Amino acid sequence: MDELAKKYRSHFPILESSCYMISNSLGAMPREAESELMHYTHEWQTEGVEAWHSWFPLVDTVSGLFGKIIGAESQDVTLVHNLTIASALIASCLDFSGKRNKVVFTELHFPTISYLWHGWQKYGAKVHLVKSDDGITVDAQKIINAIDEETLIVPISHVYFRSGALQDIKAIIEKAHSVGALVMVDSYQAAGVVPIDVKELNVDILAAGVLKWLCGGPGAAFMYIRRDHHERFQPAIRGWLGDKEPFDFVMPDVHFAQGMHRFLTSSIQVPCLYTAIPALKIMGEIGVVAIRKNSLSMTQRIIERSDEYEFKVNSPREPHRRGGALTIDPNGITQGKLSTKQINDELIRRRFITDYRPPIGIRVAPHFYNTQEEVDAIMEEMKKIKES
Repeated sequence: MDELAKKYRSHFPILESSCYMISNSLGAMPREAESELMHYTHEWQTEGVEAWHSWFPLVDTVSGLFGKIIGAESQDVTLVHNLTIASALIASCLDFSGKRNKVVFTELHFPTISYLWHGWQKYGAKVHLVKSDDGITVDAQKIINAIDEETLIVPISHVYFRSGALQDIKAIIEKAHSVGALVMVDSYQAAGVVPIDVKELNVDILAAGVLKWLCGGPGAAFMYIRRDHHERFQPAIRGWLGDKEPFDFVMPDVHFAQGMHRFLTSSIQVPCLYTAIPALKIMGEIGVVAIRKNSLSMTQRIIERSDEYEFKVNSPREPHRRGGALTIDPNGITQGKLSTKQINDELIRRRFITDYRPPIGIRVAPHFYNTQEEVDAIMEEMKKIKES
């Protein structure tokens, strides 16, 4: 299962000095990202304002690379700043003044989702929070049961950030559509490690950033919207680039661009587009199906080592219920001298890069550039630290 690592490992310099196992938080930087940034700075340095003639088309070029990862056409994807802004853009398209004003999501979402939609209560949104029974996952049926004719939108996490649990979003989308509700999928923790086909899912909206499994660095995210929604959505959060003729500077009302460009707001984050290119090309070459197969093999090995060392696995064990990361608590069955956070801190000091998410443990996230030998090494190091 190390064939992908043998072929692509040399593209990621941090692997020369670290056992890097936290790609669900920040993917390793491709070596080529440096030269892409140099190309950007050279354009800025030599072309000045004329560089915009190259930079604006880059939005659609990189959107197309992302689109291939999720099975979308480039014209159905555009650049956004992050999930919070993407969610706010969608929320600003919706009318919460009527009976259909319910927003259904779970308590395991990344906090930004909760903050955003609770904030929208001032505009009439009625938040319905679905509870988790174990703090690791949420039964899809509980979400389905909460969706009714009063539901306007269902923002759901594709993979939960703390536990790496993979949500069954297909059934949720089908229930939402049966009662006329929209679904917006947060695939930040899925894109690049879990295969996604937005057409097969028939999802309304999907957003993901490139900083995690997609290894594009911070600053750029992309949003997909099903094509039949393009003209329906007219965001109240709007900027000059969303106008069909932005350089005509027409006032006072916007005349929305056709398609996804209406969701562009202000000046685009150009450097982030350049850093996104190398890894998106690599992953397009590999294919996420192959990455997924490799990931499941390595996460299974983590589970086996956890059982051997009496660590608690706070993630689903079944392959079809987990994403690319596992959350491990070395103190979950037997308590060592150090706290779980202290064990994580010591791992990092020794250049085994993970992170800690309270209250359930240490996230370990091998990617296609990691090896089975590294998986064994990081689990053995965790055991040594606990026993020290």
